[in-house]
Amino acid sequence: MKKNVSLKWQLFIGITMTYVLIIGAAIYFFYGIDKQIKRFKEISSEIENQASSLNELHLIVDEFSQSADALKTRTYILIGFLMIILLYIINRILKAMRELGQRSKETHLLNKEIKTAQKHIEDTNWILTESSKLNEQISGIDDENQIAQIAFEKILETLAPPAAAFYIQQANSSTYVLKQHIGVNSTDKLPETFLDGEGLMGHVAKSRKMRVIHENAEELFSSSSTLSSNQVRTIVLAPCVVDGRTWGILEIGGHYTDEVLPKIIGYLERIARMLAITIKSGQAHILVENLLGETQQQTEELEAQQEELRITNEELIYKTNLLEASEEELRVQQEELQQTNAKLEEKAKLLASRNEELHAAQQTVEEKIREVELASRYKSEFMANMSHELRTPLNSILILAKLLQDNKTKNLNTDQVKYAAVIHSAGSDLLQLINELLDLAKIEAGKVELNHDIIRTQEFANNIESLFATVAQKKDIQFDINIQKDVASTFVCDEYRLEQVLKNFLSNAFKFTGKNGKIQLTITREKEYLKFAVSDTGKGIPKEKQALIFEAFRQEDGSTSRKYGGTGLGLSISREIAILLGGHITLISEIDKGSTFTLTIPYQINEKNIVSDGQPLVANPISDEEALDIPDPAPTPIHVTAGNMEEGEAVRTLLIVEDDINFAEILREFAELNGFQVMLAHNGDDGIKKAQQFKPQAMILDVMLPISDGWEVLRTLKADPETKHIPVHMMSAASFNQRDFIEKGAIGFLSKPVSEDALKKAFGNIQLNIKKGIKKVLLVEDQEFQSDIIKSAFAEHHINVIQAFSAQSALVKLQEEEHIDCVILDIKLPDANGLDLLDQIKSMPAYVKTPVIVNTAYDLSTEQIEHIRLHTKAMVLKSGKSNSRLIDEVTLFLNKISTDDYTPIKNIEKLKKNNLQAGSLEGKKVLIADDDMRNVFALTTTLQEYHMEIEIANNGLEAVEIVNNNIGKIDIVLMDIMMPEMDGYEAIKKIRAHKQNANLPIIAVTAKAMQGDREKSIEIGASDYISKPIDIDKLISLMRVWLS
Repeated sequence: MKKNVSLKWQLFIGITMTYVLIIGAAIYFFYGIDKQIKRFKEISSEIENQASSLNELHLIVDEFSQSADALKTRTYILIGFLMIILLYIINRILKAMRELGQRSKETHLLNKEIKTAQKHIEDTNWILTESSKLNEQISGIDDENQIAQIAFEKILETLAPPAAAFYIQQANSSTYVLKQHIGVNSTDKLPETFLDGEGLMGHVAKSRKMRVIHENAEELFSSSSTLSSNQVRTIVLAPCVVDGRTWGILEIGGHYTDEVLPKIIGYLERIARMLAITIKSGQAHILVENLLGETQQQTEELEAQQEELRITNEELIYKTNLLEASEEELRVQQEELQQTNAKLEEKAKLLASRNEELHAAQQTVEEKIREVELASRYKSEFMANMSHELRTPLNSILILAKLLQDNKTKNLNTDQVKYAAVIHSAGSDLLQLINELLDLAKIEAGKVELNHDIIRTQEFANNIESLFATVAQKKDIQFDINIQKDVASTFVCDEYRLEQVLKNFLSNAFKFTGKNGKIQLTITREKEYLKFAVSDTGKGIPKEKQALIFEAFRQEDGSTSRKYGGTGLGLSISREIAILLGGHITLISEIDKGSTFTLTIPYQINEKNIVSDGQPLVANPISDEEALDIPDPAPTPIHVTAGNMEEGEAVRTLLIVEDDINFAEILREFAELNGFQVMLAHNGDDGIKKAQQFKPQAMILDVMLPISDGWEVLRTLKADPETKHIPVHMMSAASFNQRDFIEKGAIGFLSKPVSEDALKKAFGNIQLNIKKGIKKVLLVEDQEFQSDIIKSAFAEHHINVIQAFSAQSALVKLQEEEHIDCVILDIKLPDANGLDLLDQIKSMPAYVKTPVIVNTAYDLSTEQIEHIRLHTKAMVLKSGKSNSRLIDEVTLFLNKISTDDYTPIKNIEKLKKNNLQAGSLEGKKVLIADDDMRNVFALTTTLQEYHMEIEIANNGLEAVEIVNNNIGKIDIVLMDIMMPEMDGYEAIKKIRAHKQNANLPIIAVTAKAMQGDREKSIEIGASDYISKPIDIDKLISLMRVWLS
């Protein structure tokens, strides 16, 4: 800059000097000329005045010429000098102008660089500012969809591209899934997914480098970019890369100039890395949460299994000790008997005169024999009980093995799936053997109850034929059933036991009959007896072994190299069943010609043969059937009748799963009268298949079923998303707690024998569940994230959750909705107290009877708990497992298990009768220690009728604190055994550790009435013991005794 000023001053001085010199030279020149002119005038005057001769004139001319020449010379000199000066000045001016132009050019370049640097700084600041805003918005978010939505909205706001797309790589996968897009027409066939390395997008993901495609590039038409067909000027593919892995792809298309493009690329590079870090962190966080949840769940399940195993082992040891003691007594008695017999033989001749003493000894021997027989019967009873106990863990093994075999999570290899299949097959075989042992043991123990079923002969024969038709076809065996004309159309017998014997005969016949053989079932009548003869053309049985095969665990070929498997129990069981039915079995067989087994039974069962002091068998054992698959019955036709359906009402389908064919027909007729379209299934597997195939609107499911029992059917249906919503009404002849069915997903339970009123009530419940469809639950929760999690969990159970995030919005929802089935309420709300909202809800006439469940993470005072108990059915404390507990509670209430339907107290209607005798309880203070709020509610409601003061403890630890803080004020304690934090046993020990509590009455309460529980409770320090469900008379009686 200083140089430019200097040059300017030099140029100004030069020009000024030039002008001065020229002016000076001109003055000098004109002065000379003027002087010469004056001289010339003077000469001219002198010539005119004084010239006298030509010589003087000549001299004057010469002098004038010399003066003119001198003037000319000086003029040339002056012009030359001026030209030199002018050339020098022009040279300096040109040189200065060249330097000035060079300086100006350098200044221009410098200004341009400054502007470029300034623009780069502005672009960088813009990129950092906008990316920081995006980073703040997505920070701490784990959900991929939410990340994609926020990022996409920010990109649209910042860049405003005409077309864009965002793909995110799925966790543990090489697949990229489209999450957001804009400006892509339907004709572009936008791919939902692509693999790593697939097409241009996959190449960019694999290379982990950004790629820019311009409009004139060949890639525009040959690439698989999702935005190519939009014909935008520029497409930028930005991979979201961190730690050497591509987590997503940003694809931006627009009309960007070369000046703007670097800024866009810089922005996309920065946010791409931010998005990669956020996606990676979110996926890792979700994975850690899932793994932690699975680990916690597995740990809890393992602890529960270990506890169950410990209890089972203790029971097994106890029963084993009893058996060993019984066997020892038997051995001693046998030794004493042998000694007595030896003495009698030695003294037989000597004691002839002592007949009376010998007679007494004989009576002693007979008594010993009866004791031996009784011990044998006890052994059979023990075997029956043990076999039944073994079924419980074995069923768990079968279920878990089946889950592993199905490999739905695809995390097992082929060999591991095979191992699971082998475990399941072996477990099934073991279960079959246990069933047979159970059947035989119960028959020997006399615990069999026969049913008087009216059997339709032709229908019974058709069922048998359909059962073995597939097997006959596979083995190319001719199978015929012949019914003689004199056989009546119906007869009375136990259908299940009759079918069991014939299945055994036929399964053995098919097992030992080769290809192209013949098997025939013939039903004939002989006087007052029916004969069922099964004949085959098999290998036959040697005569010396025909009696042996009817003994338990004996077979015709019992060698280690035998061809056919089996346990040898089938014919033994069949013989015992035949005797129970008042009949017998005969066998005719010849080697290589075949065998004929004939069951002969009376038309009417002899009442003398019925043993009624036991429970009916629940197993369905069939001898030697391991090598033969008995097919399911042929599909039952669907019967449709108008019934009680209203005109225009849609057809309602009902699946009945019942192995008792007669009772199934009764249910079918009753269902058709109620307007149902009915399907029948006679075993568990067939029931599962029909439910999955036809998707009925409701089901009636028996518990005691062949192949798969009702529990297994219910678990399978509820685990299948396609069938989990089907209402299932359970039924059984055995005793079950209705709550067990409800907790597993059933809508109700029907106990056999069934009355017409019970059937009407059951069908009314089914129709109510069909009409209601999806249940609606109002969830009042101020934490939106927690609310969404609960809503998602309930959606899997086909429950519609209406969300409210404040008390005011909850009241609005209650007024807008026509019907709410249940309310889940948090106590802490932003605009009101949850207890006040609870009072408001219960003051609304439409929701007086609506179940309310309090779901809170806060510790509540006794007054708050009492307030809640006035209106609510249950309270759930938030924890890692609270959502599962919450679903269980809601399912209970939606399936009509209210306080009136479910209570652990029997005979509650007797309260008023006992009030007259309640004087000893009035004013007494009782502490109820139980973690189940329903039990607490039921007991509180009951004892308040006796005007007792009540304290509540939710676990053993609270119970100990309450007793120790109120020594002398608590009159009696009802202590539940199974509680969290501290169980009842430990709590009783802690209470008894204080001398002041030595005489405090403590009644132990448990839902698991196992043998030895009472003794253990008393040993720990309990005053008395009572089991659930609680008998109110017994409880009041116990409390009166201990309080008196």
